[in-house]
Amino acid sequence: MLRTLLVLSAVVALLAPGQARAQGAAPLDGEESPELRALRLSELELFGPSEPLVVIEPSSAPLPAPLGTVPGALTSDAPPPHLDEGASGEARDLSWLSGLMLPDIPVRWDDRVVRYLEYFRDDPRGRSIIRSWMARRERWGELIRRTLREEGLPEDLLYVAMVESGFTADARSDAGAVGPWQFVSRTGEEYGLTQSHWIDLRRDPEASTRAAARYLGALHARFGTWELALAAYNMGYGALLRSMRKYDTNDYWELTRLESALPFETSLYVSKIIACAIVAQNLDRFGLEGLEMEAPMRWDSVEVPGGTALSALARAADTTVAELRRLNPALRRDRVPPGGDAFAIRLPEGTGERFAARWERSRPRDGALVEHEVRFGERLADVAYRYRTTERALRETNELGDADDVAAGVVLMVPAVEPREPAAAEPPVVGVREGTFVYADRRRVFYRCHRGEELAAIAAFFDVTADEIGRWNRIDRHAELQDGMFLQLFVPSSVDLGRAVVLTPDEVRIMAVGSEEFFAHHAASDGRVRFRYRVAAGDTLSTIGARFGISVGSLCRINLIGRDAVLRVGQEIVVYAEPSRVPAELAPSAEPIAAAEEAAAASSPPEGAGAATSGGAAAEDPGAPSADGPSPAYLDPTDEADLSGGADPDDEEASAPSEPDAGDDRDAATPEEPAAVGAAGAPGA
Repeated sequence: MLRTLLVLSAVVALLAPGQARAQGAAPLDGEESPELRALRLSELELFGPSEPLVVIEPSSAPLPAPLGTVPGALTSDAPPPHLDEGASGEARDLSWLSGLMLPDIPVRWDDRVVRYLEYFRDDPRGRSIIRSWMARRERWGELIRRTLREEGLPEDLLYVAMVESGFTADARSDAGAVGPWQFVSRTGEEYGLTQSHWIDLRRDPEASTRAAARYLGALHARFGTWELALAAYNMGYGALLRSMRKYDTNDYWELTRLESALPFETSLYVSKIIACAIVAQNLDRFGLEGLEMEAPMRWDSVEVPGGTALSALARAADTTVAELRRLNPALRRDRVPPGGDAFAIRLPEGTGERFAARWERSRPRDGALVEHEVRFGERLADVAYRYRTTERALRETNELGDADDVAAGVVLMVPAVEPREPAAAEPPVVGVREGTFVYADRRRVFYRCHRGEELAAIAAFFDVTADEIGRWNRIDRHAELQDGMFLQLFVPSSVDLGRAVVLTPDEVRIMAVGSEEFFAHHAASDGRVRFRYRVAAGDTLSTIGARFGISVGSLCRINLIGRDAVLRVGQEIVVYAEPSRVPAELAPSAEPIAAAEEAAAASSPPEGAGAATSGGAAAEDPGAPSADGPSPAYLDPTDEADLSGGADPDDEEASAPSEPDAGDDRDAATPEEPAAVGAAGAPGA
């Protein structure tokens, strides 16, 4: 029979490993090892609340009795431990602890340390776990100990990696910590562990060990004891510091006994490492004498060109791709990472010289593939077009899944062909808000959005703020950006625009949304002529629509009026007419777009004119940076004729033309086919 108690904090701590860490990351390759999961479940029994979370009858593995007296000769230079008296009040026989060899890290004979030792010695589950871990100890043991010595650290910090991963390269926690030393993404990057589409150095035994040694050394220098340094490694530097200040103690063991001072996992973490280190020094006392150890992993290291396929390297080394993956666990794909002149790859020990001779004869020399770094705003389809191939071929070559997208900075292998640019076309029209922002030390560019992009990511790449983008453009920061929308940006000169897909003012046609030029252009793009019609006696929406070849629904949408609206004699309405139906007396004096362009050219200052304006002193932009930063001037636009006629130029449905046969009010733009104004979407001028 099970009796479940509501003690949620310990359950969460045990069943959600890694949550105690200060930083999280998206889960990557790998998974939690079976030994780590089994140990977590056992810890629920060993160290849960005095009132058990789950009572199992009968108990298959009774809990050890409370700790009695620890032999004084074995106690390290630490204050006497606090020993809880169990319900039975019986002391355990601890005479077997006499004569144990101790590791080179401080040992505190805390009750939890002894419970772990008893678990590893007497419980079949514990014996199985520690046997598996110790069998793998020498896989990287020589490498880790050498690195720790070089960094001036205790060699038995080796058992941090045992507790973290069981000496497996592909271990991953639910919080996204990865590799033998379980680095989260941000800390890994801070210590030089590159993470990309091609490689994750958190999984590399050499690189991650060096990073862990430096990190542990820095934590020890900061906190002064290995107990606190290890606690900070597990729960995070800042979280530990806050607990120490809250409880006014720098004693790790004291913190383990205080309510809410440490995560449950961290309260056991140091004891677990000490226990593993003691077992390692005394294998025979724990029934591990004669244990068959895994042979140390050794290799030859050679340099090969970036982007080389592992299959080609395996043939030259007379080995298998699987063996190369085992020796190089940081590789996430079956190629060495593109980029750079060469990459050091590990080959089976003793094959380096033979590989060098065979590689000279067999290495690919036709340059079939080259590297391409994806720019911000560039999609896989753009790369495929540029290099005269297909998206599917790029996905296969670069081991991308069907749903995988590519982020800026990712290096792809592409065909070695002459890149092509998109065919010459009319410059895109960008609708911007009235007025002009002018910055002395920024460059004005236009970025074409892709559906699903986040405004925060765009702002971060271009080193601006989301608030600034909102001021420069007619956008709702809470709504989704859509394909084809343009954002006007004023980018600091420090940003490398060569790493992004942007257009300069010379490469677009800039039109103020709501101007005569803007509406005339989009009407002409749909093969229509826009003009104002003055209502005469007897006119109705139906007769006007029939006369000029436009539906009643379109007239209503353009002029923001209902289908049952009563027209007044002399009222002006806006009409998008078929060119053949425009009476001579109502036709514009000049072709709409040409006339608008001439007017704009006459009234606009030349590009690159800096902060100089043609309208006198500039008004201050209340949302602009302070005098300490970039200082823009906001210029009032040239007065335009009243376009309203009942229409709101900001409303997509009102300003977009429709076909004359629509016949109702349902001819607004759909998500698949955005109306003209919406497609121009980026403000600023």
